[in-house]
Amino acid sequence: MRKTAGPRAIASLIGKSSRAALVKRGFAQSDILSNWPTIVGPNLASHSSPEKLNFSRHDNKDASLRVRVAPGWAPEFQHFEPLIIERINSFFGYRAVARLQLIQAPIMRAPVKQRVPLAPLTEDQERWIAAATEAVTDIELKKRLNAVATSMLGSRNRDQEIAGKAGMPPAGPTK
Repeated sequence: MRKTAGPRAIASLIGKSSRAALVKRGFAQSDILSNWPTIVGPNLASHSSPEKLNFSRHDNKDASLRVRVAPGWAPEFQHFEPLIIERINSFFGYRAVARLQLIQAPIMRAPVKQRVPLAPLTEDQERWIAAATEAVTDIELKKRLNAVATSMLGSRNRDQEIAGKAGMPPAGPTK
C-alpha cells in the first residue's frame, strides 16, 4: 500500500465514508440527493427532501421513494406526482421509481448566511492597488487583479470595523 503525501481532495474521503449510510437508506448513489433541485425544480425542492428509496426484494426497479414534504405542500406533490416520477426515472435512465410516499414533516435546512457588504477602501489602499497593478498590460487581467485586491482589502476593513465595534484589537496591519 502506497501513501500519498500532501493535501488530498476531501471528496475522495467523504465518498467512501458516506456510501454505507447512503446504501442503508436505499440510495446506492448520492445523485438523487445532490440533484434533487434539478429533478423536481427549485420551488418543490425547497419544500421537500428525499429520505429513502425502497426497492422490492427481487428487483432494482419500481421502487417507492419516501419524500419528506413540508406541511401544506403534500397536495402540490400529489398533483405533480406523475411528473416527478417521470423526471426521476428520466434522470436514472430507467424506471427506478414507481411511486412516491409522502411524509409531512418539517424540512431541516441550513440557514442561509447573509453576506455582509464589504467596507469601502481608504485612499491609501486604492493608491496601493493602482501602484501594484500599474505594470500589468493585459486589461482583463488588470481588472481581475484590481477586483481581487479590492475584495480582500474591503473584507479586511469590514472585519476590522466589526472587531472595533466589539472592542477587540485590529486583526493586523492595514495598507
